[in-house]
Amino acid sequence: MASTFSNLGLNLQATGENSGTWGDLTNVNLQEIDNAIAGVVTITLTGNTTLAFTTNSSSTTFTDEAGRNKTLILSGSLSATTVTVTVPNIEKDYVVINNSGATATISSGGSTTVSIATGSKNYVIVNPATTSVIAAVPDTVPGGSNTQIQFNNNGAFGGITNTTSGFILTSNGSATTPSFQANTGITAGKSIALTLVFG
Repeated sequence: MASTFSNLGLNLQATGENSGTWGDLTNVNLQEIDNAIAGVVTITLTGNTTLAFTTNSSSTTFTDEAGRNKTLILSGSLSATTVTVTVPNIEKDYVVINNSGATATISSGGSTTVSIATGSKNYVIVNPATTSVIAAVPDTVPGGSNTQIQFNNNGAFGGITNTTSGFILTSNGSATTPSFQANTGITAGKSIALTLVFG
């Protein structure tokens, strides 16, 4: 009986097969398992990229393939663009850290993908039954820009800036987005109300 192969492309050797190379094939399998569990690879993106992944291989030499690694660090100097990173359509999960300068769309070849903004990271799961990639952790990209205050803006991060010294953050308690208002202190009406309440 000939070898069969696992979801990760591991060589499942038949009984009595591969005399003289059984140990080498087993060592390759162990290195591939190690990569799938704890491997980290840095990929420099210059455009759309398909990650290397070989299955049904009986090689006695280990090759570090990006698509088999656990953690993908996307690097590069892209700007104001979106690139697609295609991962193998197998049962697999990845930690993706995007430092490429572009939004990275993680795909396994289907229409369900996960977009990860530059400077962000996510944990994604591939479902080969539906050729889809699912985000296991919501993207937590800070809203706004540097020095702004973060707030929940319909389930995403928003940012509010204070552009004038002495302003305070206020909200009317309704659906209106919080905003910075001039700090005018306590008015006479508020002073009377506070006196009545607190004595």
